Amino acid sequence: MSASRLRTFGKWLTLALAVGALVALIGSLALRGEQALSFLLAFVVLFPAALISAFLRWWPSRLAEGGSSGGKRWLNLSALGLLLAALLCLIAGVTWFGKALGTLLLVAGALLLPPATILGLLAYSLHDRERLAETALEPGERIVYQAEVHWGVFLPPILVLTASVLLAVGPFGIIGTVVATALYLILLPGMAAHALSVFLNTELELSQHQLVAATGLLVQSTRVLPRRSIQAVGVNQGWLGWLLGYGRISFIFKDGSSFKVPGVVDPEGFRQIVGDDYV
Repeated sequence: MSASRLRTFGKWLTLALAVGALVALIGSLALRGEQALSFLLAFVVLFPAALISAFLRWWPSRLAEGGSSGGKRWLNLSALGLLLAALLCLIAGVTWFGKALGTLLLVAGALLLPPATILGLLAYSLHDRERLAETALEPGERIVYQAEVHWGVFLPPILVLTASVLLAVGPFGIIGTVVATALYLILLPGMAAHALSVFLNTELELSQHQLVAATGLLVQSTRVLPRRSIQAVGVNQGWLGWLLGYGRISFIFKDGSSFKVPGVVDPEGFRQIVGDDYV
């Protein structure tokens, strides 16, 4: 597809998404029951999609030399579109509070806030950051073991999301709706942020002489210590970790400090390797 045709397609796609979002909002106001809910869910999908499409079309593709790659640009603008859609809905909902439109927009904003938060944290976590080992180790010092983080760290937020959906659509009445709302708005964002933090920003490596460890999303906690300073290593595995083969490693150092690294693949194997230093 030529560049001109691609631009034309993008223009009409943005317009179609915007019109679809408007129709969905009107439908959610005009209808009742399950049909109104279906139109509201369509609005929750189409409104941020229209904003994201507009950003991708009109936002400068390169702000400076060495700017973000296409994938990161798409992710950043998608996070921005979701966040802006959530904020606009919430602000408009508060403005028209007490009216049917205000109630619908508040609900839409609340539904959009968790995915906007999660996608924003994902975009932030993927910004350029050097691995700690690249800056902390001495020149020529070789890494002898590098631990991996297991995908199973995402299972708890997935289970929470599944439970919230089942409670919301199942025959549980107002209690199910309240519990589903609490799970979706309060518990899910925190658990998803923790999973992203562990999976994308955890570093655990052994060099010939040092232990290098880092974890955290917004604020990263780091340790670079001689291997001989380790006093003890503990492993904690829940039932999911035991089933899938991952767990949390706890380090206790001779100066009395401690450090925990969650989500590590084969934590017992790593503990045995480190154990050779202090046995």
